[in-house]
Amino acid sequence: MTPDPPSAGSPSDSPEPSPSHFPEPSASDAAESVRSLELFFDLVFVFTITQIAGVLAEHPDLGGLGRSALLLTITWWMYGGYAWLTNALELDRTGPRLLLLLGTAGFFVMSLAVPRAAGPGPWGVVFGAAYLGVVLVHFVGFQGTSGQRGILRIGPYNIASALVVLAAGFVPAEHRAWVWLAACLMEWFTPFLSGVGGFTVGVGHFVERHGLAVIIVLGESITEVGAAASRLDDLTTVLLGSLLALAATAAMWWLYFDREEEDSAALLERIPVERRPHAALWSFGYAYLVLVFGIAVAAVGMQKALDSFTRPLHGLPAVLLPLGVALFLVGMTCFHRALADDWPLRRLTAAVLILAAGVPALRWSGGGTALAVTTALLTGLVRWEQLARVRPSPGSAAPFRSPDA
Repeated sequence: MTPDPPSAGSPSDSPEPSPSHFPEPSASDAAESVRSLELFFDLVFVFTITQIAGVLAEHPDLGGLGRSALLLTITWWMYGGYAWLTNALELDRTGPRLLLLLGTAGFFVMSLAVPRAAGPGPWGVVFGAAYLGVVLVHFVGFQGTSGQRGILRIGPYNIASALVVLAAGFVPAEHRAWVWLAACLMEWFTPFLSGVGGFTVGVGHFVERHGLAVIIVLGESITEVGAAASRLDDLTTVLLGSLLALAATAAMWWLYFDREEEDSAALLERIPVERRPHAALWSFGYAYLVLVFGIAVAAVGMQKALDSFTRPLHGLPAVLLPLGVALFLVGMTCFHRALADDWPLRRLTAAVLILAAGVPALRWSGGGTALAVTTALLTGLVRWEQLARVRPSPGSAAPFRSPDA
């Protein structure tokens, strides 16, 4: 759930530099479409997602799930930060291009360190140092842009959390996750301390950029499933299992891109300019993290389902597929709620059904049955939502209502 934050954390209540130093940004200051260099940056980000999913695939237990969640939270915070940065950067100039490429290099080093960041050796320090570099580049990048006032408020908190991530590398491996958790909590509560005023949100660019992130992460899941299937010998498992996984992934794509992306752009456009950063934080920040993590967990669950296509699974691997899909649906639900004044209960209902049916299927029948059940329920949800749009319920298209109203 994404409840409205308390008024004490709203931008209007937070101290800020004099407006005479930093003119109030307007929507015209922000980019309205994604540039090719941002797509290059996103290719490195998807490698990071692959590496984080690999942590869970190698350690399919509660510890692996927790570490992958923490690593994704840390990474997603700055991925979102760079989406806000490129919203304000003029990427047709050499300086901003080189700056973004420097941030891309930092993300790439982070990705290389992810598989061993939680273990002994220097990789925890490498991950933290690369992350600190990414945060510093982000802070410098906003200087001289329409978001300079905003980054002067939130930037010091980002740097403080990055120093905590770096410090985690010096902590014994068995305690490192607790330090990462402290950094995650710092990031999640930063907007309550600093506010999110002083930034602009170009709706077209912002929605498109995050939509591309969903496509990339879904594509990563297909790549991982294909790689897992290519290691198997049974023809039925390879063909039928892979196609079922592809169908489930396509249904997740359909649920977001059939209408949700277009609707979110319209809803965000209707929000007053001064309130857009707040709404964007809750929808494309917090809720999106749950959505993206759900896709990554579902991808690992699909791999485990293929590996045990005709055999029951036990322990956490028996939960990963339905859990990942359910997290994706919950993330989409919270995403919609952050922009509109209604809860899409159909998605929550489908999440419960997938958990209720998918876990027993994996435990008692095997991965093939679980993939078939999950795909059928996701396809049913797609059809249910299509029928609901033909006969909308009263108030289903209610606009965003500002918490300050």
